[in-house]
Amino acid sequence: MGYGIDVGGTYTDVVAYENGEFEHILTIKTQEFLKKPDVLEKYKSGVFAIAGWIRDGRVLRTPNIKGFETRIFHGVRLENDANCFAIYSLQFFKKPNVFAVTLGTGIGSAIVADGELYRGRGLASEIGHTFVGGDEICVCGGKGHLETHFSSWAIKKRFGRELRREEIVMLEGFELLCREVAKAILILDPDLVVFGGRLAISLEEKDFERIYSYLPPEFDPEIRIIKDPLAVAKGAAILAGD
Repeated sequence: MGYGIDVGGTYTDVVAYENGEFEHILTIKTQEFLKKPDVLEKYKSGVFAIAGWIRDGRVLRTPNIKGFETRIFHGVRLENDANCFAIYSLQFFKKPNVFAVTLGTGIGSAIVADGELYRGRGLASEIGHTFVGGDEICVCGGKGHLETHFSSWAIKKRFGRELRREEIVMLEGFELLCREVAKAILILDPDLVVFGGRLAISLEEKDFERIYSYLPPEFDPEIRIIKDPLAVAKGAAILAGD
């Protein structure tokens, strides 16, 4: 049995995977999870999907997880959360070339090329921290990043509440997101662009069709949403099972 533990900016989800079947074990607030070493110890044989920047098995930074301490994850398997989402997307859609985007507390992204996860030196595909303009300070310390315009933390900071789908798609930040995804498509030419995360789940696939307006007609990837809040944990569980 493989365990996938999605340590996100707001929630931590634990999923088990065995014989092609998933079982939801636990969902807990991340700040509570980080204070419960016994829970971490229980699932230490699994893969921990971290909302952060990971290179050579070491967490370099977790902009969207307050109070994260690398030392408590010593000796366990770590993977970027968007990479885990991409792994689940690969199994779900069976497409060899995928650009995967997670929209939650922050924005994550990952690349599958010819059926294999592409990591670069470890930090490949951090679309949420591309510069798109403005002086707003990002949680990573940078300025004018995409996350400052469109992410759950940016929406909460600006409006003090969650927004309805009709409000989200009218945001300038949503337009900026579509534009930046289009740039990635021009570089990667994927078969599929797939969105996930608790913010993406509130949207519809047709909302993302404006991405095509930024592309030549020859670039026409399928655009899909995985409306499963456990998708990242499931991807981590697949890696643990493998």
